[in-house]
Amino acid sequence: MVNNVPMQGDIIKINLDPKQGHEQKGYRPYICLSHHLVSDCANIAVFAPISNTARRYPLYVPLEKTKTTGVVLLDQLVTIDYNARQFDYIETVEYEFLAELLKKVVVIFQINNR
Repeated sequence: MVNNVPMQGDIIKINLDPKQGHEQKGYRPYICLSHHLVSDCANIAVFAPISNTARRYPLYVPLEKTKTTGVVLLDQLVTIDYNARQFDYIETVEYEFLAELLKKVVVIFQINNR
């Protein structure tokens, strides 16, 4: 974290209520996935929620070498205006784990050849 701005690979805890449907609710951990250029220009960042769900899915990636437990839900990305909400910095993941997440999340944006 730099100057109270979440950086790529940072895990923060933040409350994004109210939510609806299958969206993650409550004060929970999120990992920042976006490059700092996004927050430098727009004061927002793209995050993936972290959950302790027992469900397994190719886009649910178990955390490695962190004090935070659970899986990163790469299919539930959110854009957060972190200046408009109270959040707490928890930790930063290792570079190799972040690189793995970014390789997997690109699948969401693939062109579907119909």
